[in-house]
Amino acid sequence: MIHVYGIVDELDSLPPVEGVDGAALERRRVDALELVVSEVPRDEVTQEAVLRHAQVVEALMSRSRAVLPAQFSRPFAGDEELVSAVTAKASDLELRLQRVRGCVELGLRVVAPAPDSGPEAESGAEYLRARLDEERRRSQLVAEVDEPLARLAQETAGGAAGSNVFERAYLVRDEDASTFLDTVRELQAAHPELSLACTGPWPPYSFGAEAAK
Repeated sequence: MIHVYGIVDELDSLPPVEGVDGAALERRRVDALELVVSEVPRDEVTQEAVLRHAQVVEALMSRSRAVLPAQFSRPFAGDEELVSAVTAKASDLELRLQRVRGCVELGLRVVAPAPDSGPEAESGAEYLRARLDEERRRSQLVAEVDEPLARLAQETAGGAAGSNVFERAYLVRDEDASTFLDTVRELQAAHPELSLACTGPWPPYSFGAEAAK
């Protein structure tokens, strides 16, 4: 069985780390794409395997011009299944690899104030209007945080609305990462009513979803 860690561009050498289940890392070329994989003895998802997968992807980031991480998933049964799956998505995967070149992922979690109960509404319509106004104010606050950060990013992912918790991933060029983090700090200072938590930089998992499956 073949476990895929990701697709790489201009990998100078395989990192000196073990793969899932202690398996050695290998290079596999499918069409114009170079993959980093391991031959694994079993089809089992464990916490250790997930952590080892992440460690390999992290190590690849420092040795490649670009890494399109594969989400941790069940291994392929063999070469034929792997080649078939990658070939079917080769054009899309090449585009994704180009988009993440020279970029990292930064995550943001914004917690907005809980709705203010305020005075008791005199009718159902008044209650709904008050809730709608509150939701608009909260959405505006989130937009004031998200928009300047999105301008610093190549792409964004996530960001479901309708809650006082907003989460989004940003694909940011390496050279813009420090500016992005500085901007998060400035936004937190400008909006003390919000709680902002920035994580990363990470490999761009949110922008390489299903890279090989």
